[in-house]
Amino acid sequence: MATSGGFKKDDPRINREGRPEGTKNFTTKVREALETIAEGKDYTYEAAFIKSILKKAIVDGDASTQRLIWNYLDGLPAQKMDITSLGEQIYGWNDYQKNNIRSEILDKAPTRKPKKVEGNSGS
Repeated sequence: MATSGGFKKDDPRINREGRPEGTKNFTTKVREALETIAEGKDYTYEAAFIKSILKKAIVDGDASTQRLIWNYLDGLPAQKMDITSLGEQIYGWNDYQKNNIRSEILDKAPTRKPKKVEGNSGS
């Protein structure tokens, strides 16, 4: 049974070397497999996959597959959520507030002396 809290210091299960260089992730492997020619066919697995999805959506009339295709083609509509103002209008900062913040930041910023360039006397 796994304990909560993740790995502890010096846990031998930690892979300190990381993933070996050149190792492909799952998505890359799937993409490469989809680009190969299907066994005994003259089309790729990708073409067969797309054909099966379209069949399910159009021929079989599967509404959830139709919705999925539509969402990927056009993107989902923007979701409007209010999580901070409880419905009250949030106004942007006015110039006075911006200038106050800007001056506070500049007042706290360390000042730098210009570097002297050797060999340039300015004459």
